[in-house]
Amino acid sequence: MDTLKKKLEQVPRKPGVYLFRDEKNEIIYVGKARLLKNRVLSYFRGEPSDPKTGVMISHVRDVEWIITDTETEALLMENNLIKEYTPRYNVRLKDDKSFPFIRITNEPFPRIFITRTVEKDGSRYYGPYTDVRHVRKLLHILHRTFPLRTCRYKLDEDTIQAKKIPLCLEYHLHNCEGPCQGLISENEYNIMVEQVIRFIEGHTEETLNVLAERMQDAAKRQAFERAARYRDQIQVIRKSLPRQNVVHTDFEDRDVIGISVSEETAMVVLFRVREGRIIARETFTLQQTGNRTRNELLKEFLRSYYTETPFIPREVFCELEDEKELFEDFLTAQAGKRIYMITPERGDKARLLTLARKNADMMLKDLMLHRMKRDLQPGKMVQALQEALNLVAPPMLIEGFDISNIQGMHIVASCVVFENGRPRKSDYRKFMIRDLDHPDDFAAMSQVIQRHYSRKLEEKGKLPDLVLIDGGKGQLNAAKQVLDKLGLHHLPVIGLAKRLEDVFIPGYANPQNIPKTSPALYLLRRIRDEAHRFAITFHRKRRDDAMIKSVLDDIPGIGPKRKAKIFSVYPSVHEMMQDEEKEIAEKTGISVTLVSDMIAYIRRHSPMNAEKRGKV
Repeated sequence: MDTLKKKLEQVPRKPGVYLFRDEKNEIIYVGKARLLKNRVLSYFRGEPSDPKTGVMISHVRDVEWIITDTETEALLMENNLIKEYTPRYNVRLKDDKSFPFIRITNEPFPRIFITRTVEKDGSRYYGPYTDVRHVRKLLHILHRTFPLRTCRYKLDEDTIQAKKIPLCLEYHLHNCEGPCQGLISENEYNIMVEQVIRFIEGHTEETLNVLAERMQDAAKRQAFERAARYRDQIQVIRKSLPRQNVVHTDFEDRDVIGISVSEETAMVVLFRVREGRIIARETFTLQQTGNRTRNELLKEFLRSYYTETPFIPREVFCELEDEKELFEDFLTAQAGKRIYMITPERGDKARLLTLARKNADMMLKDLMLHRMKRDLQPGKMVQALQEALNLVAPPMLIEGFDISNIQGMHIVASCVVFENGRPRKSDYRKFMIRDLDHPDDFAAMSQVIQRHYSRKLEEKGKLPDLVLIDGGKGQLNAAKQVLDKLGLHHLPVIGLAKRLEDVFIPGYANPQNIPKTSPALYLLRRIRDEAHRFAITFHRKRRDDAMIKSVLDDIPGIGPKRKAKIFSVYPSVHEMMQDEEKEIAEKTGISVTLVSDMIAYIRRHSPMNAEKRGKV
């Protein structure tokens, strides 16, 4: 570290690029700065701006720098170094190498096709595109409109003059002009290639105008077959391309960029506006974002994206907060023409930028939802629970317990079993709590734990990896004491309180800090809710059975036949109580007077009243 401190004192006050190396001498971060000394030293002064930066700095063992004449040159060099070394702490454009490009080869009579590999061979590449279906559709239109060759033959002058390559089926289908036989000159072919390039760049109206002029010229020369082919090509373009409303009447080419940021991910949406129309929407994901701001991530995207695409429109709309001149110079150097970074504040242009940002927000929400669903797969939830509770082994088998009663009546308990994050209903158990006629969840929990695990030990059944108690510290301590008495002190047991979803562990006064969005907490809630549902269902059945037995059997004038008649109409006493007395009399054939006496008796003696008053 002394060596690093001495080296930091030597950092110059000039523009350039800095590189951080770790203990293995590997480059872990590359950055650029207008003043290297100020920027580099800021990493080692005070507290880190975010946890990720703190971790990175803890691994830095050496720093290098490269001086440049301008900050624009530093930005270009930073981008090249990031591509070369792919440092682990730099923001990355997710899967940028796998995005499809349209490639126009650098050879006589160029070919055009889709590729995911960019080679430095002089070929032109257009993209990257994120929607491969859009690219394939575009290529289909191009090949139907412009008869470019698709063969892989090397068409040099000697091969063409010798006519070594026979005409193929593509020529006879009018999908190729036959350059292999010299039936089209290289100049004419290249004019067609330039039209393809203009078409890819979004200048469809220009292409249609050129084709219309050629159609009219061919018709004047009475070359009607060729004129018909131009007509068909125009129709293909007009029918195949999606209709786009004009979003700007100035017909400028521009890119509109919206960005949405979360803790570890950012989503970028880019509208390609050509001739005043939105012709495509591309979406990109930025990874390893840490706690970087929206503005910082936008800069990272601009740097990464515009070094990959050969066509940069004259205007780029985005919400860049600073360094606009730097990025204008950077893009100008890339494009070979003046580029302007614009943040419109009103009118249609501002609404278009807002639309891009809203699209980015929507796409990011979809991505986070997809990740949440992925994280909530049973196996991953079990792994997350092991990490959250610091368990020695993953809790593949979990048993959850709950108590249910109404004013101490018909007290029951449930035990549900989850294996690898999924319910195993065949092992569910129900318990009727004995010798307890008043509400006491602690005593009830002690009894059910005692009975359940005593039987397991006696029958040598498989013990769970985790026991979940529905309740706070009181219920948890009651269960823990019983487990210890049974010699199961090694069995992990936790409590999940209902009100704040707090997780309690024996021996700790305060609840565990498990994030509310954690898959681990989601699994615990799911088990708790299932135990509660199972207990409530059993409790209601016992209550209804008790009502049928005690309430109806004790009512004068209600014998077995009338009781059977009532339950042939109503599935339960609770259902019967929903109707008016006259309706009950009409449906069951019992007199209104007897029905009135029966209803009054039920209301006096049924615990249902307590439930209706909310005393559950």
